[in-house]
Amino acid sequence: MTVNDESGHGGQRARPLALAFIVALLVFAFGELMIALEQARERQADRSRLQVEAGGMRARLESELARSFSVGLAAASLVSSKPDFTHNDYERLAQSLAGWYPELRNIAIAPDNVVRYVYPLAGNEKAIGANLELAPGQGEGVKRMRRDWKPMVAGPVGLVQGGIGIIHRVPIIVGDADGRKRYWGLVSVVMSTSTLMKKAGLLEQGDVVYALRGRDGAGADGDVFFGAPELFGKREALRMDVAMPGGKWQLVAQWRDPASASWRYALWHALVALLAFSGGGLVGYAARSQQRLQVLASHDSLTGLANRHQFMEQAEAFLALAARRNQTFTLLNLDLEDFKDINDRFGHEVGDAMLVHVAKQAKNCLRAYDLIARFGGDEFQILLPDTEPGQTLEALVGRLRAAIGQPLEFRGHVLQVGISVGVSCYPRDGFSLDDLMRVSDFDMYANKRSRKSGQGDRVSA
Repeated sequence: MTVNDESGHGGQRARPLALAFIVALLVFAFGELMIALEQARERQADRSRLQVEAGGMRARLESELARSFSVGLAAASLVSSKPDFTHNDYERLAQSLAGWYPELRNIAIAPDNVVRYVYPLAGNEKAIGANLELAPGQGEGVKRMRRDWKPMVAGPVGLVQGGIGIIHRVPIIVGDADGRKRYWGLVSVVMSTSTLMKKAGLLEQGDVVYALRGRDGAGADGDVFFGAPELFGKREALRMDVAMPGGKWQLVAQWRDPASASWRYALWHALVALLAFSGGGLVGYAARSQQRLQVLASHDSLTGLANRHQFMEQAEAFLALAARRNQTFTLLNLDLEDFKDINDRFGHEVGDAMLVHVAKQAKNCLRAYDLIARFGGDEFQILLPDTEPGQTLEALVGRLRAAIGQPLEFRGHVLQVGISVGVSCYPRDGFSLDDLMRVSDFDMYANKRSRKSGQGDRVSA
């Protein structure tokens, strides 16, 4: 109920700041959410485009691998249908295949896994007569192919004749006279890795960087043989298997410049922070302005005390509460003595300073829940809850007289005023606010006449 509760005023002053902070926080959170959603959408769009790009690269690789490896399958099929072929038959077959497949480095036929035919022979003479089951690093795979009758892939590996190649071996299965099938040998086809990858487009410098692993067709378990190995450790990179006859590779793809839009997001973050600060500031300013308007409407603009309207509202509410709870309270009517002379002699600015001084001194004498208001001019009203006439009230009035009577130094003047005090008590002096104010007003004038006549101060009993 009181208007001189400093903690209450502090809480009111903090409300616009708290509201501004909440609004700024909400604007900032909403803006950051929108940025996060946009980033997620853009990442999803980038990933979808990356899937299209990488999917196209995988399809081209699989197509080239299937096309290249079909050489071994075709040769194995021909030999299987005619295992007693002549050297001339082999030469014609190899020349025909080499014309169709420029990435073909050589093609060899190995009955019982011992190389007997190689095309072209130039540069591959040492391969004639080699037992592939005894070849370092390849023997186990050849033995497994003899056992399982399934094609296998070796490499990419460094070739003796230079360069890097992929070796595709296909088992040759023939039928005996009694209809039983048996392992006859194998066809070994060596393809140029660089030519194959160039035809697939893997060597071109585009927006996507690639890497491949799965040496010897081991897929994700094989070694990296193309591109940067660290690509396989990046979470944002896209991985997909590349199928081939006899094994598979794993392809990894990532945009060459994945952080190209980072500057744009940094600008958006700054803009969101600015909007949050501006929005919070505007709301806080509006709330503070509204609060000021409310204070101006209910408080005296000079002293900061409640004005007549505010005092009447709060006093009526307290009167109703006191009636319900059967409580008492006291109403004091304060009027300044000789204030008109100060205004006339020194001007209204000095008079205003004196009114501020009186309000401050009076508030310092009151409790936090007492109500004090300036009614206009030099008249003040004070409502004292749970207070009855007696020693306590007399002591308070004495403190008020002493505090308000303290000299005020202002612009070289030393000024001093006294007060006349009127008292009324609820319910002793009336049951309505009008009755109580009328009694206190009458008592104040009586006190003023008594002080002027030299009879001294008194408080109504």
